[in-house]
Amino acid sequence: MLVCINAATSIIAIYNFSQLRDSVDLVFRETYESATAVANMVKILDEQENARYSMMIDNPEYYAFFNEGWGRFVDLCTRARGTTSSPPQAAILDSVMRTYESYLRQTDSLYQLLQIKRKTALPGLYEKYVVRPVAEKLRNQCFRLLETSQQEMSATETKVRSTSRNTTFSLIFTTLASLALSIIASIQFTKIILRPAQKLTQTVRSISRGHLNQKIDIKTDDEIGELSQEFNKMTERLRVYEEMNIHQLISEKNKSEAIVASIPDPVIVTDQGSQILLMNQAAKKVLSIAGNNWQGKSLREIVRGERWIKLLSPEGTQEEERANRDPLLSIQQGEQTLYFRPRQTTIVDQEGSVQGVVTLLQDVTRYKVLDRMKSEFMATVSHELRTPLTSINMAIDILSQEVLGLVNERQRDMLSTAKDDCERLTKLVRELLDLSRLESGKYEMKRETVNLRTLVEEALKPLRLQFREKGIQVETDISPTTPDVPGDQQQLSWVMTNLVSNALRYTPENGKVIIHSEIENDSVRISVADSGRGIPADAIEMIFDKFVQVKQATDSMPGSVGLGLAIAKEVVEAHGGRIWVESIVGKGSTFHFTIPRSRVS
Repeated sequence: MLVCINAATSIIAIYNFSQLRDSVDLVFRETYESATAVANMVKILDEQENARYSMMIDNPEYYAFFNEGWGRFVDLCTRARGTTSSPPQAAILDSVMRTYESYLRQTDSLYQLLQIKRKTALPGLYEKYVVRPVAEKLRNQCFRLLETSQQEMSATETKVRSTSRNTTFSLIFTTLASLALSIIASIQFTKIILRPAQKLTQTVRSISRGHLNQKIDIKTDDEIGELSQEFNKMTERLRVYEEMNIHQLISEKNKSEAIVASIPDPVIVTDQGSQILLMNQAAKKVLSIAGNNWQGKSLREIVRGERWIKLLSPEGTQEEERANRDPLLSIQQGEQTLYFRPRQTTIVDQEGSVQGVVTLLQDVTRYKVLDRMKSEFMATVSHELRTPLTSINMAIDILSQEVLGLVNERQRDMLSTAKDDCERLTKLVRELLDLSRLESGKYEMKRETVNLRTLVEEALKPLRLQFREKGIQVETDISPTTPDVPGDQQQLSWVMTNLVSNALRYTPENGKVIIHSEIENDSVRISVADSGRGIPADAIEMIFDKFVQVKQATDSMPGSVGLGLAIAKEVVEAHGGRIWVESIVGKGSTFHFTIPRSRVS
């Protein structure tokens, strides 16, 4: 019954509101379109009247301006005639059209009189007693049309109010009837359903507290009685399942702990709040933890060092990876320094909520040692190459200057080629030595106050001639309010020069290079954008690695060996900043690097 009443109430309300909506839409559409058309018609009529007066006073040629409005007037009148559904308005529109046609004929006659007898009083009398009354009649008809539209709107408003009132009375009546029947049904529902349901709820609460031996007394054969029987069966199955599940959970827990303990690398399991849940013997050894007093404690209570705490926390390594930094941890044990690279995996439940984080500390000490040995080897080789390269370079210069005898043209070409190769090797040796010093930490960064506008100008100064020869436009957008930053002037200048040189090299003729700066949080960001060929997406991740170059098959000129960006990355990160690139193939690349505005310890 309640469903029927609610359905009837909804149908009546929907019907009445539909009628109300249709009436409102009708009055809005017809009134708006009619009023707009009449307003525009009056506007066009005023323009034609002004043209007619000007034709009488100044020049009959204003008749051409008069004729420009008749087509628009007729179009508006026709459009208003097509949209209105009111017979009175349709009749007035027909009358307006007939009067307007008469108005056009009278004005045309006036124009003919002006052409023939302009200097007589006849055109003025004709305009006053013939044309003007027709114009006034036409204007009055337009205003009467507007009044008719308003009357139609008033009638529709009365209809809307009547429909709204009927809808309100219908809703009040059906709501009161539904409320009365709901009260009666609720009383009966309480007697039949709620009391057994309340008892069932109490039993469920007792079971949820772990009392699985609860039973429900069955006193009826209805649906409540059947529900009680099924509930008693369910509690019995839950009791049996709990006994089995406890043993299985203990077994799985022991397996998990055995697996974690057997992993040779340190493993730490924490919850979302950075509380330690589990760790193996290797982790205890690395963190110098004895006993089991670590269980349930936070990372900050057990682990020493802010970097360790940060990287072992949930999403700690993700922040480092998003900043293009290697999440590497180091710890001193005796005379040996151990290096670990954390790898994190989140534990999620069936609903996707994070329950914990497993952190595996991958021991990369031997790779770090090998990398240091490689750097030392590169530094030694580079250092040993400097002396013979200097001697070769001097010998080539002596031969080229013909100190030891004349040199023919072919020999001069060979000496020039050897000179170029020698300079490339010298540059390679210099870059290898710089990179080795930076990686080993032996290079001591100066802490000077660096003006970025001066830095950019010094980087551009030796390259401006090459930019002009290649026809490349250079734009600098370094604001005068850009703050100075602490850093090594020489090293930062080298980074800036390297990025601008790369932009010059890979930008075609008549291209553009833009250098821009802006403040980003507590750092200053410098961007070098070019309109070159861009970098493929698969090469962006490794563009800052050593000995990596992105070349095309058509590249014929020898370039560098791919150490420039690697050195730039070391310099920027030594200043506490970061460097990255954004590129679209065929449109260009933009290299960004940031330098903190405060000193980094």
